[in-house]
Amino acid sequence: MTDADAVVVVIPFFNGTAFIERAVRSVINQTRAAHEIVVVDDGSRDSEAKALGALSASLGFEVIRQENAGQSSARNTGVANSSSPLICFLDQDDYFLPDHIEKLVSAWTTERSPSVGYVYGDAQRIDLNGDLILERVIKSHSTHPKVTTVDFLTSDMFILPSASIISREMYSVIGGFHPELRGYEDDDFFLRAHFAGFRGIHLDLPVVAWTLNPDSSSHSPTMAQSRLVYLRRVNALIASLPEATRRELEPHIYPRFVSLFAYDLAAPLAVGNEFTKAESRFHAVVELCRTSGVTVPINTRIIIGIMSLLGSLPIPLRRAAARALLSPQLRKLRASFQR
Repeated sequence: MTDADAVVVVIPFFNGTAFIERAVRSVINQTRAAHEIVVVDDGSRDSEAKALGALSASLGFEVIRQENAGQSSARNTGVANSSSPLICFLDQDDYFLPDHIEKLVSAWTTERSPSVGYVYGDAQRIDLNGDLILERVIKSHSTHPKVTTVDFLTSDMFILPSASIISREMYSVIGGFHPELRGYEDDDFFLRAHFAGFRGIHLDLPVVAWTLNPDSSSHSPTMAQSRLVYLRRVNALIASLPEATRRELEPHIYPRFVSLFAYDLAAPLAVGNEFTKAESRFHAVVELCRTSGVTVPINTRIIIGIMSLLGSLPIPLRRAAARALLSPQLRKLRASFQR
């Protein structure tokens, strides 16, 4: 392995002793060795930090501890405290397949070019017990490779950092992961890479096992707030484009996000103050949609109209009415985006 192809693996850690040994051993047992393994403890409990320290002494990897700041920040900390020119990320509850690094580096060296910023593969979906659920997560949810701006914006990207190898040069140019995001940080990262002129190479084979965590939710308040931050960042990115290009992109962005924020209004966690926050996010997105001048689908317009009519009701009634009235429209809208 030449110094130019040396790899660091960065693993954010937060109270994850149930999984971290499996993750680290999957890196140690690679068919092509990593030059550095850096685990960033993102403010875990003292007992978890102690257990991580003992595992580090046993297996020989570096641990860096920081105050809790989220996964994006932990990834950035790991990169800042390493030097290898190629970067892999691994979540604590996932694990690399044995030839993860070998396959990705091989593709990297074959396609070596200043415009190539990353190589990414597919992922197996596993449950918390490690049992296989789905052999090809990325291929089953999205079309690859992503080439055009429309490709990157039409739907969730499903480019996973844990299934990727990333050049330090690209990482430095785009400034790493945005620390304010605790959801959509991956889409934000690769979208900025695209706008910076970097392209990715897609390998049509799984390189990582990705854990389905039942505690995570795409409609949690944290995810919803990150979605709004991400949409505003997308809006800022496309604002710099020529007007004709921007007008072509907007119909691929705003209707999808209006529907996602409408789903949040009917989510089980949208109660009391969280419902009013969900309403605020919904109306913020609707305003972005209106100021863009984009024409939204009829189902989306119906949802906007329903929420306007319900505005004067007390919160409990408004929430109940929203769930009852929006459900049929949300089912139609979801079907339209899945076609």
